[in-house]
Amino acid sequence: MTSTHPEPGRVASGVLAVAVHVLFITLLVFGIRWQQRPPEPVVVDLWQDIPPPKPEQIVRPAPEPPPAPPAPKPEVRPPEPPKPAPVAKTPPPEQPSRAEIELKDKQRRLREQKLAEQERRQDELRKKEEARKEKEAARKEQEALRREEQLRQEELKRQEAAQRKEEEKRQEEARREDERRMEREAETRRSAILEEQQKLAQAARVRAEEEGRKRAVAEAAAARQRQLDQYIGGIRKKIHSRVAVPPGMNGSAEAVYSVTLLPGGEVLEVRLVKSSGVPAYDAAVERAIHAAQPLPVPSDPDLFQLLRQANYKFRPLE
Repeated sequence: MTSTHPEPGRVASGVLAVAVHVLFITLLVFGIRWQQRPPEPVVVDLWQDIPPPKPEQIVRPAPEPPPAPPAPKPEVRPPEPPKPAPVAKTPPPEQPSRAEIELKDKQRRLREQKLAEQERRQDELRKKEEARKEKEAARKEQEALRREEQLRQEELKRQEAAQRKEEEKRQEEARREDERRMEREAETRRSAILEEQQKLAQAARVRAEEEGRKRAVAEAAAARQRQLDQYIGGIRKKIHSRVAVPPGMNGSAEAVYSVTLLPGGEVLEVRLVKSSGVPAYDAAVERAIHAAQPLPVPSDPDLFQLLRQANYKFRPLE
């Protein structure tokens, strides 16, 4: 016959298991609440040993029955570690609704309209300010022109007054000069006849002398021209004698050459002034000019200067 009273070791094991489960459950509860609010201090009473039972709970053992096979001790599992608190997931950003998008577009358009209106007003103010400045500048320019015109008119009046004074002064001087002149004429009128006769005689002498000088100059010029014509004729004759006239030349053809000579009669330059119309005759005349040098020139330097550069006419039938 077995006893109905529990064994002391089995009771202690049961109480320890109950305490461990209570502790585990308490940790789970406080771990979940910790995610929602700040953790609160937890006080847990732990016992190293089971407290002794009260005297009324002590059951005296019955007489020992025959030994029975020992029952297997219950396996005491260690408390499981608390599970990690679930991490709160960040909710995805909410997509704006159509009304919010339209509201934002409307606000953006209002801001743009407001900025455009501000720019327009600023532009109008700037244009008004520029127009005001231009008007002010035009007004100042007109005032400056009026002042300048006024100063010019005043200067003209001053100049006219000065000219009138100067004219009056000149007229007064002219009047006085006329008076002095009339006085001088009166003083010299008495000797005017004698002086006039002397002047007439002097003029007659001067005219005679001038006519004599003119005649002498004319005679000298004529003589010089005759000498010059003689030298020019001699030069033309010497050149013409060496011209090889092409056959069939017209007698009215005329070639004019400008010839520049050196003091010894050598030709310095030959230039065709007028062509005869026949290049062969022109070339023949130019060759004859070079072939005829030295040409006859006067020894008088003054006369040679008149002959140094001259034009010569050449006709084939002369």
